[in-house]
Amino acid sequence: MKKLIIANWKMNPLKGSEARKMFAAINTVASKLKNVETVVCPPLVYLESLGEKVTTRSCVLGAQDAFWEHAGPYTGQVSPDMIFNTKARYVIVGHSEVRKLGETDELVNKKIQSILQFPLIPIICVGETVRDADGEHIKFVKHQIKQALGGLTQEQVMRVVIAYEPVWSIGVKAKRVCTPAECREVVQNIRHVLADILGDTDSARTVPIIYGGSVDGGGIEGFLADGLVQGALVGHASLDPKEFTKILKIAEKI
Repeated sequence: MKKLIIANWKMNPLKGSEARKMFAAINTVASKLKNVETVVCPPLVYLESLGEKVTTRSCVLGAQDAFWEHAGPYTGQVSPDMIFNTKARYVIVGHSEVRKLGETDELVNKKIQSILQFPLIPIICVGETVRDADGEHIKFVKHQIKQALGGLTQEQVMRVVIAYEPVWSIGVKAKRVCTPAECREVVQNIRHVLADILGDTDSARTVPIIYGGSVDGGGIEGFLADGLVQGALVGHASLDPKEFTKILKIAEKI
């Protein structure tokens, strides 16, 4: 299985010309890698213009969110149909920053079901806001996954990507970062949930699980080597093409 490294640019950069420059720098490196698939998720306004710059299947585009309806009177929303037509192939769903604005597990599930009606791959973000000694955070993550995948067929579940996002370790207010060992503990439990849903441990192993916490070129190796993940959802560090390509090169060697 190839490593999956995803750049989440969030609400950056401010100009389309800068977005094209950043993507070109990443694509130059990413398109040559054999063991890594790179996904760049820019703001929606840049998806169509960047789609013209995609040259290989090694470096593709994704959206940062999608609505669950296909068309209609939904001001400000963007449907999976529209995203697919921009040549994007992945969609982030349930990111902690979107959940913080009021997105529920039910809405996450509706989005996933709509996205899977197209040749699109949902990147489903799950993760606890608080880590505790009694293991309640494990139960919280398990619940999120079961709610997100509710009503999906076995074939559909095997099409998703799970991004473990330890919310408590992300951002300037975080007291410390998540460790590869802490990541591994949660990933092992996510595998158990997937095995229960799919009824097959071997099938559960084929679903990619990636790390979605704060990560850069200095910390990525530990998570890929010891965190039991197959990739990473990279935030701030993905806005620096040099730092992000450093992550890609490390992932290529592991």
